[in-house]
Amino acid sequence: MMFAHTTSLTLRRSLLALALSALAGAASADVLHVELDTSGFGPLSWIDLQFNPGNMNGVVLAEVSLSHLSGFDASLAPELIGDVTGSAASGFHFANTTSWNDLFHAVRGKVSFDVTFSGLADPSFNTIQSAFSVSLYGADKVTQLGNAAADGSLLRLDWTPSAVAGGKGSVSTGYLDGANVSVSAVPEPSSWLMLGAGLAMLGGAVRRRNKAALPAA
Repeated sequence: MMFAHTTSLTLRRSLLALALSALAGAASADVLHVELDTSGFGPLSWIDLQFNPGNMNGVVLAEVSLSHLSGFDASLAPELIGDVTGSAASGFHFANTTSWNDLFHAVRGKVSFDVTFSGLADPSFNTIQSAFSVSLYGADKVTQLGNAAADGSLLRLDWTPSAVAGGKGSVSTGYLDGANVSVSAVPEPSSWLMLGAGLAMLGGAVRRRNKAALPAA
């Protein structure tokens, strides 16, 4: 009986490790989900999204795509400046090819979108970052909302190109107003499948152990 219990415990620990490894993979996902609740600031606000290079001297191409947009008010015309294309319906695309790439868009209530980063490697070791920032303004387009950093952002995500050709770049959080903004990794489908399989196997192992522990009728 002790051997069976030890085996069951080892199995559960192994399956738990499998589930945790899936979550770890999700945390390193290339897609990030951003949420803001603007309802406390009034019926209408304006979100300011930018993707700008640290400087234009030797910066390599980097891009940001916004998808699954919610809370963006398409009835009011957005303002697009620099290398920004798209719409609230199709999503937006930014590139760091100019010094100022900006989207100013009306939003209402709970706002959310997914951010996907991509870019070329920088084997020259310049590793000049590009920053994606999120700011929020009132209906007057002037009054800044939330607990903004010195640069006015409620959230800043810094993109650093890979130093190895063919490698992936990395994203780090430069600033986060945790009271008004949340950001989380969007796991890849394979990570969800691994997590679901691990939890299902763990549940099956627990049920079998509990059934085996029941006294004979």
